[in-house]
Amino acid sequence: MAQIIKYTKKGESLYRFKLYLGIDPVTGKRVETSRRGFKRKKDAERVIRQLQLDFANGNYGKAKDTNIKTFDDLFNLWFESYENTVKPNTAETKKIRYKRVVKPLIGNANIKKITPALAQQIVNKLAAKYKSYRQYLVILNSPLNYAVKLSMLDVNVFKLVIFPKATDKKKYKHIESDNNFYSKDELITFLENVKGYNFKYYTFFRLLAYSGMRSGECLALQWKDIDFNEQTITITKTTAYNPGKKETTINTPKTKKSKRVISIDDVTLTVLKKWKLQQQKKLLKFGFNANNSQQFLFTNPETNQYYPSHVATSWLGTVYRNFPDMKKITAHGFRHTHASLLFESGANIKEVQERLGHSTSKMTLDIYTHVTQNRKQETSLKFANFMQN
Repeated sequence: MAQIIKYTKKGESLYRFKLYLGIDPVTGKRVETSRRGFKRKKDAERVIRQLQLDFANGNYGKAKDTNIKTFDDLFNLWFESYENTVKPNTAETKKIRYKRVVKPLIGNANIKKITPALAQQIVNKLAAKYKSYRQYLVILNSPLNYAVKLSMLDVNVFKLVIFPKATDKKKYKHIESDNNFYSKDELITFLENVKGYNFKYYTFFRLLAYSGMRSGECLALQWKDIDFNEQTITITKTTAYNPGKKETTINTPKTKKSKRVISIDDVTLTVLKKWKLQQQKKLLKFGFNANNSQQFLFTNPETNQYYPSHVATSWLGTVYRNFPDMKKITAHGFRHTHASLLFESGANIKEVQERLGHSTSKMTLDIYTHVTQNRKQETSLKFANFMQN
């Protein structure tokens, strides 16, 4: 019989349980166990069922599944439960990071033979290559913690490592994170080029640059969200791609702060009006009546289906192939561009944080630091030029 108890740790509600499994047939003693740290009650119930099944089959204290031998096996087992607890985009990001970075380092390792020394070597390699290496430690720790809960392992050896200081090396050398945004002149050049090439792309990227929205938020917009009279945009949702089901859905935004109403300029509203007319004509050719408030701003004309957020990267790639001499940034770089130009125009940190929907001021402050560093360099150059002249 199991008793599941709810408790609080550091302000977070968690669940723990104490479970009586039965009498050990070898020792004749009572077999009891306990687990804690579950974020959901049903996660605790799932582990209880597994422990009861293992005990009934004589496998208690052994690996749940004899096929779970390598870290890759364990990650896949853990991910089956994890992906149901987060948004599809979050799960997909975790899986991509695992496959690209973590799996090559430890995927084939036998989970029973991962030593503290090996764990330390892996952490050292990550720290030497990635400035934000601790995001990969989460991917390492989560499956191993899960294995401990299932009695597959006695301890998670990654909890024994020493965290080294990260280096300043960047993962992507072709796009430095500190330079992943456009200046005012660079943005004007980009938009002028795209405007003459593809008006849908122009509308989309102008909207990103002039609103600071995330790509998924922009792709989830319906015409009812645009108030042309009040000159505002209401942001309450985002697109999310589920790789398992291979489908795109509309979800709530990233955080509570992401739900917001922002103002938009006259010129961008004029662009939106023009795009709305073009969209209606194009969709009508495929038999869709787009003249209604529920219509999404950006859809596949052949199906009238909204796009997944990663389509922005595809569109951007098409633009850069046609204009190879332009400075290249990521789709998220337009959000950074908006924030940077807001600061340069005189907006304060609180205003920028609210407009971008940042849950905390840390990310906003990081962007502010980049801008102020650029201003310091410009100031020194102005002084040097003045003295030379």
